[in-house]
Amino acid sequence: MLLDKKVLNVYSIIVGMFFIVSGIGKVIDTTGFSMLIAQYGFKSLMVFSPLIVLAEILLGFLLVLLVNPKRDSMLSCILLIVFTIAFTYAHFANGVNDCGCFGTIQPSNTPFFVSILRNIILIGMCVFIWWKYPKEESKLVFWKKVTIIIVMSISIFIAGLTFQFSVNPSSSENNHAFKNKDLRETELRKYIKTSKDSTYLVFCFSYNCPHCINSIQNFRHFKETNTVDGIIAIVTGNPKEEANFNKKFQPDFPILTISLPEMQKITDAFPTAFLIKNDSIKSIIEGELPSPFVFTKSNSELIGK
Repeated sequence: MLLDKKVLNVYSIIVGMFFIVSGIGKVIDTTGFSMLIAQYGFKSLMVFSPLIVLAEILLGFLLVLLVNPKRDSMLSCILLIVFTIAFTYAHFANGVNDCGCFGTIQPSNTPFFVSILRNIILIGMCVFIWWKYPKEESKLVFWKKVTIIIVMSISIFIAGLTFQFSVNPSSSENNHAFKNKDLRETELRKYIKTSKDSTYLVFCFSYNCPHCINSIQNFRHFKETNTVDGIIAIVTGNPKEEANFNKKFQPDFPILTISLPEMQKITDAFPTAFLIKNDSIKSIIEGELPSPFVFTKSNSELIGK
């Protein structure tokens, strides 16, 4: 019995650490997580992103500190099931491949089925803890209580700093100087060549920007799904960052490297994507790039396909 409880405690700590790392990765940039919720297809729930992040961190510490594993494992199981269903829907309905599990800590390049399998394993561990853990009176000792209060106070403060709610994550495009301009009237003309009868997505990013890295797979999908005729990347960064990027993503699209001062003549926000049709800049997306399925739902008239 004692051995069984020790094993269950280890399971509780493993699940708790997953929630802690996941929550910290999101709380660092709560706005980025809210934008991912919008890409999932749940724009009306964006306002709840800070609460979701704080719930992850709280549950994580409760599990790691073994406050009440039987209760907390069940709550974690419910949260994991909701996350898994939401990600599955987003993947098949909107083409979203980034689960956003670890936020800025680890930009996601994990295959969909690997993410689902990991969640199923964690759900199984939660069910096992809830089923086998002995019923005990919950006694929250003083040092655990102080730890949780301190951690949650810091997390609430950071979430407040990093959360900015917007019902339209791409609304800033309306103020961009290139909107509805002929390509030849912009700085982009120096770096790209286009055909007048074609559609392109030009993606400006930095190697050390986590939102940029999280957008790479969606950027590729614009071409793979024939949403546009061609994709072009313009990047700023150093050779070491370039080597790491190439090793991780093995890019199969043209990339032009320019200096930061040159990039700032194009955009001062990373990442920024320009949809170019008939040599005219029709749309500008600042922030993480949505999947082509999400983009075309509200911009089908721009694509014209």
